[in-house]
Amino acid sequence: MLVFQEVIMVFEEERTGTWHAYGKRPSGNPLPTAKLDPHKLAFFKPISLSGSSHFAGYLAIHFPKLVAGIEEGDLGVLHLEVGALKSATEDAIHSRDWPTVSNHFAFIDSVLEIAETDLHDAIGISYLVNLFYNETSMNYAKARTLLPKRLAVALEIMERHYEELMYQQGTPPK
Repeated sequence: MLVFQEVIMVFEEERTGTWHAYGKRPSGNPLPTAKLDPHKLAFFKPISLSGSSHFAGYLAIHFPKLVAGIEEGDLGVLHLEVGALKSATEDAIHSRDWPTVSNHFAFIDSVLEIAETDLHDAIGISYLVNLFYNETSMNYAKARTLLPKRLAVALEIMERHYEELMYQQGTPPK
């Protein structure tokens, strides 16, 4: 039994901050429908996009112009689909379009409520870390204030993790 517990601990340490902040639901487990708000479930009616993931379908419902700009070959590659949203959020931060930034964060927050492990990983790495890590400008400071609480917690967990890795490698964090 002791060995089994150690394996679980190692597995959990490899998960992203989003997985820890939003709940630990591995891929393939059914959604706890009793806990889900029916209005949020309506938010996630997937639409069919040839070769795309469900994430691209959700994205297309709420940000159709963004999905229209994704290269056809990138549809179906989850990290690239999430990266497209990251790029759009980055553009909104640079242009100080705070309503758009807030809409993107609210979308990500809602998606993470029902996401499986692979989507948590993609959002954690291709969105949160790539968007915020080592960004210290005033625009990014303002954007951080717009993060929903759990998303802010997830980002903090991930930043701490990356700083610990850098420290272990002998590279001081910036």
